[in-house]
Amino acid sequence: MTEIRTLQPHDPLPDGPAIVLMRRFEEEDPIRAMIELIVIHRNQSEETSRLLTEAGEPLPWDDATTLAAGQAKQAGLHHVYHVDRTAGPREREIAEHGGDHSVAMDTLDDDDLEDGVKGSDMRDMKLNEAPRKF
Repeated sequence: MTEIRTLQPHDPLPDGPAIVLMRRFEEEDPIRAMIELIVIHRNQSEETSRLLTEAGEPLPWDDATTLAAGQAKQAGLHHVYHVDRTAGPREREIAEHGGDHSVAMDTLDDDDLEDGVKGSDMRDMKLNEAPRKF
């Protein structure tokens, strides 16, 4: 039987070979979720496919899991990774606000304290030797 290993929403994908079932937001419709099957080969190349019903809707998660488990078995793998990229706290907040990515956004932090830099400074521009066109 194929073991299901669940990754946290922001975990990196595993090294190959691996089969990953990922739920994520559509790029063109940030409220709508899609399900992707990602096959990661031993050489780290990837093949991705969207899992859709005949009606063009995302395949139900259980059906997608069954499909991924079958593909894992065929590839000689004993587990499938699940990751829900829509389940992080920031992602849930964005979805609750209709896909608005600016919701509860903190101000830009341009500090690099580990390098001793506290924010950007317009006086840094004198170090930029690029010609000005304006």
